[in-house]
Amino acid sequence: MLLAEIVEGKKEALRVAEVAQILDVSIKKIYRMAAKGQIPSLKISSSIRFDPHDIAAWLRSQSSTNPIPAVSPRNRTYPPENNRRAYNPLSRI
Repeated sequence: MLLAEIVEGKKEALRVAEVAQILDVSIKKIYRMAAKGQIPSLKISSSIRFDPHDIAAWLRSQSSTNPIPAVSPRNRTYPPENNRRAYNPLSRI
């Protein structure tokens, strides 16, 4: 299943934390991208929300030649909590 398909399955506006989790980036990164207009977002009062269909279309436009496959949390690799900056995922290869 592609990320765009997962997002399209959502019925409600997405919150920053949900988008960050789906894209596997930090919440701070999502706020920055929304502020710069790099990702489609809605500002409702003082909150940022994301339309699932807009995000799905944006994902497709970002990867028109190489669809982004969804990665299950079990298959993701995370840096050690105490040493995130020194982590090099390629060092495991």
